[in-house]
Amino acid sequence: MAKLERTDKPISVLLEELDKGELGLPEIQRGYVWNRPQARDLLDSLYREYPSGLILLWKPEELPELRQGSFRQKVDHDKRPSLLVLDGQQRLTSLQRVFSGTIDVYFHVEDETFQIYSAKLKANPLWVSVREVLSRGAVKVWRDLRERLRAESVKVEESKLDEYLDRLTRLEKVKEYRYPVMIIHTDDYEEVTESFIRINSRGTRLREAELAMAQLAFRWPGAIVREFEAALEEYSQAHYDLEARFLMRCFVAVGTNQSRFRHLGKLWEKGLRELQTIWRSTRKGVDHTINFLKNNAGIESSRWIPSINALVPLVVYFAKGGSEPLSDEETKGLLFWFFQATVHGRFTGSPEAKIDQDLRAIAEQRSPEGLIANLRREIAGFDITPEMIEGKYQRHPFLPLVFTIFRQNEARDWFTGTVLSSTNVGPEHQIELHHIFPRAVLKRESEFETHEIDDLSNIAFLSQRANRVILNAPPDQYLPGIEPERLQAQLVPLDARLWGIGRFRDFLATRRDLLTKAINEYLRGLGGEYYRQ
Repeated sequence: MAKLERTDKPISVLLEELDKGELGLPEIQRGYVWNRPQARDLLDSLYREYPSGLILLWKPEELPELRQGSFRQKVDHDKRPSLLVLDGQQRLTSLQRVFSGTIDVYFHVEDETFQIYSAKLKANPLWVSVREVLSRGAVKVWRDLRERLRAESVKVEESKLDEYLDRLTRLEKVKEYRYPVMIIHTDDYEEVTESFIRINSRGTRLREAELAMAQLAFRWPGAIVREFEAALEEYSQAHYDLEARFLMRCFVAVGTNQSRFRHLGKLWEKGLRELQTIWRSTRKGVDHTINFLKNNAGIESSRWIPSINALVPLVVYFAKGGSEPLSDEETKGLLFWFFQATVHGRFTGSPEAKIDQDLRAIAEQRSPEGLIANLRREIAGFDITPEMIEGKYQRHPFLPLVFTIFRQNEARDWFTGTVLSSTNVGPEHQIELHHIFPRAVLKRESEFETHEIDDLSNIAFLSQRANRVILNAPPDQYLPGIEPERLQAQLVPLDARLWGIGRFRDFLATRRDLLTKAINEYLRGLGGEYYRQ
């Protein structure tokens, strides 16, 4: 039975313990996920002395697997912590970053408001750095403020200056805000895991995937910090920036043939060896999926994947594929399914039902036919129309497919001649999305709307260097200097009469038709038989 110790500690003491490495994170914890506005809002609550929850710590006799935490230590990183944070990591990390200035928050002495630093705040002497107040003290910062106001001939009554000092003093006292602290003394990891899950199941503080990871970490110590994180690092090196939540969904899908995290009782009944076997199959499936997308689809990085959820059926397909190699027809069928599923938004919104539908199809018949049959039930047809391509390029579902086709065309940068690739080295060669008719040029013409200017058909893929060279030049000035083959590879109409500003809408319509034709040819080349079924 766990022993509970109740106490309270000022923020200054808690942060000192962080600095010294006396506080750590167990494997069941998630990473730091708060954004800067959340850190700012926490500081605002502390300044106004609003309740801010409690800190829950765990004191085991023997340390479990630890997570490389978000805490920044000023001492030897090899020091083993004596207490582990179960609840309060986001608040403590945020405060540590605010106090150090990593998250640079400013305080307005007149309005008593807080803002993340931006250059425009510097011009107003009434904005002062929170880090300066906390490190140097309210009086010193107040004196500097008073001198600056005088130097800039800003007239402020003495009574108002006294108010500013009171407010700065109150801000400095945030360091002494006392958090209620509860310390659990136990070596029962199951009890601690259950406490962690119960605490974090309320509201939306942790996603279901993270709670499932806590369960996995309990049943297989080291699964997250060793297996998952090693895999994520390897995938990152391959330009696929994935998250532990995605790996957990794949693990669940491989182990249970469904993707939801709510009903995992049977999974947790499995022994350690079974869980390890599921992970090996999952890792095999993710490895194969990434190689398949990179080498067969030309998708070189996760940047070009509209929905990571679309990868889960592929992972399961490959995880359970045995040792038989994929036939050419099977490969084409899977590519056809993947692109059709992503351009039609199959996995947007709440994806679990669609993923589970596809997992059942794989279990019944390990071939692309079942997956494609699921698609056929929800879309009118596989042919792409120009109307489907129309729309802003930002987050456009067809953008990755267009890039894939351009890569198949061996598209080259218009200026350097280098083959376009998202893995090119050096900032000058990084791919950027370029407006063929530059925004600035079109905005001078009041007749064009933003949705037209940002239409997918006005976008080409160029290196950073080329984009800077073109800058705001009209297309009829810079396109004549580019080799026609390089324009054709990105389906830019070669009719120079369409390059004038007055023909912009005609250019969009013509290029949209070219894109539509190329996409349909590509997809029919992959799955022509499915159009006839």
